[in-house]
Amino acid sequence: MGHRLAAGYLGTYATVTGWWLINPNWLWAVCIVLPWLYSLRRLLRSLLFRSQPTATPPLVIQALRMLWFGCGIFLSLFSVAVIAAGDMRQGWFNAVAAGIFGIAFFVSSYLCNLAWMRWVAAGWWGAALLLYALRHRLEVLPLSAVLILVLLALPGLLLWRGRPAGA
Repeated sequence: MGHRLAAGYLGTYATVTGWWLINPNWLWAVCIVLPWLYSLRRLLRSLLFRSQPTATPPLVIQALRMLWFGCGIFLSLFSVAVIAAGDMRQGWFNAVAAGIFGIAFFVSSYLCNLAWMRWVAAGWWGAALLLYALRHRLEVLPLSAVLILVLLALPGLLLWRGRPAGA
């Protein structure tokens, strides 16, 4: 998901600076809808194909999934509300999103017993302050893309590569 968000920020920057003529709202629709469909794939598969019930995962796995799912729901609904209200150009949404990511990584660090994730959380909280301070500058768009890649996609890749087979 992180690389799609980074693409959304870079596409918006390219449009605002005149490098690209595509409406960034279409790009963001793809960057948000595709990851949501991917995250709901198990639910959609079970609804469409009536597959056999699977074993319930451990409680900590369920808690992690619900933590990130809840954060995703909040950020998605809140972004729609901010866009509908015409407040996205105020620039504070990215700082709020960074703070939410910080909370999610901080809680995840304890649920997973991975101390390095606390540093990622601290990185997101620092990013929230930086994004807020730069909220009215164009440079916030490529900065947001870099932050998404470094503080969201990279930790996700590290977690994915380190998981046991079949998990």
